[in-house]
Parts: sequence; C-alpha cells; structure tokens
Amino acid sequence: MRNFFLIFLSYVKRFFRDIKEVVLLLVIPIGLIVINSFFGDATLLEDYNIGASTNMPAFMLAFQFFNMGIMLYFLFNDFKGEMRWRLRAAPHSLLTFVLPAFVASWVFSLIIGVVIVLVSVIFLNAYLGNVLVLVVVLLIVSLMASFISMLIFLFAKNFKVANGLVYVISFGLMILSGFMFPLGNSDIAVFMNRFGTPLALGQRAIMYSGQINDLLGGGMEQSIINIGILAAITLVLGIVTIVAARRIKI
Repeated sequence: MRNFFLIFLSYVKRFFRDIKEVVLLLVIPIGLIVINSFFGDATLLEDYNIGASTNMPAFMLAFQFFNMGIMLYFLFNDFKGEMRWRLRAAPHSLLTFVLPAFVASWVFSLIIGVVIVLVSVIFLNAYLGNVLVLVVVLLIVSLMASFISMLIFLFAKNFKVANGLVYVISFGLMILSGFMFPLGNSDIAVFMNRFGTPLALGQRAIMYSGQINDLLGGGMEQSIINIGILAAITLVLGIVTIVAARRIKI
C-alpha cells in the first residue's frame, strides 16, 4: 500500500508538472463555456445564465476524454519507452506501477472537471443542479475515459497513434452529441443528442436532475436511468480492459 501511494503521488505530480498542458485543458473548455454564456434566453432559467448552465456539463465531460492524452504520454514513456527496462529491473511487477498511474490519471481528470465546474458556477453564474448527480456522473465518465485510455495504450503501437485516437474519439463524441454544431431535428439526431453517446447521457443526466429538467421534459427518474447506462458502459469497459491487460504483455 505504501508503494502504491508513493507511485500514485509521483504520477500526480508529473501530470501537473506540465503547466502548459494543464492550462490548455482548463482554458479551452472554460473559454467555450464563456462564449456560450452570451447566448440563450435569460428568461428560461431565472437567476442563472442559461448558456453557461447547459454548456458547463457538456464541456466538463467532453474534456475528460481529452485528458486521456496526458495519461497515454506517461504510459508510453514509462512502459513502452526508455523507462521500460528500468521498471522491469525493479523488484516489483509492472502492475505495481501501472495501477497507481491509472488511478492518478483518474484523479487528475476529476480535478480538472471540478475546477471547470467551480469556475463556471462562481464566475459565470452557471446552474449547478443536483450536486450528487453531477459528482456521480463526473466520477463515472472520468473512469470511463481512463479505461479507454488503458485500452488505447494496450493496443496502439506508439504514442503518436494513441494520441491521434484520443482526438478522434474526443472530437467524434462531441460531434455525435451535438456539442460542436446542431444535429438537426430528425429522430436519429434527437436520439444522438439525448442518449447516443456517453457525453449526451452525462449532460442530460446532470440537467435532468435540476431546474433545467422543466425545459427538457426529463426529471430525476430519467437522470437515474442515464447514470445506470453510463455505469453499465463503464463496467463493460473495465472488464474488457482487465481481460486485455492479462492477455497482452506490456
């Protein structure tokens, strides 16, 4: 346990040491929320900024997937790069190092998400909704992104390919969720915007849990259903990751 904690702290420090990357992961989503805070009918959500309120959960969750790049950089550097042979020479299995790295990346993503939420609420007057629902959704989606990171690490040949997949997945999810531009009013578009991706499920779960559900026609029951779907997807990804990690040698 002591070794786990020390390695975990080491990775957390390394993640935050790249100030430029951390700033980008904060400035870009917050900037997008700021821009969207100028749009929307102010009468739809009394006392709160409707633009910031609807876009805060969207970009907070979307950037959980962009955060995968940092984890992959260190995983490839440590386990498929120059550090690999040093770690193999250590009196511990590679799992002793991989597991703390995985948990550290999860915590890093959570911290980034929390900061985005706090800035949106304090400075942009975003509506927080049900805090418990928001926390649960953030925990599940960030864990999902961490499992996807690990799967990419296991199957990608190098960091360049892995990093490319991060952008494909992240932008792909944002496009399919309708976060980058409207998808239209067709049945398929409406489905994708509401349930079609983890981002859509998470955003709707957060918004359904508070006052905004009056605008969307949802409610706490639908919010719980969305959380259940997200949890099931994450569980499947976790099982697949464990099975793949056992069969593929790092």
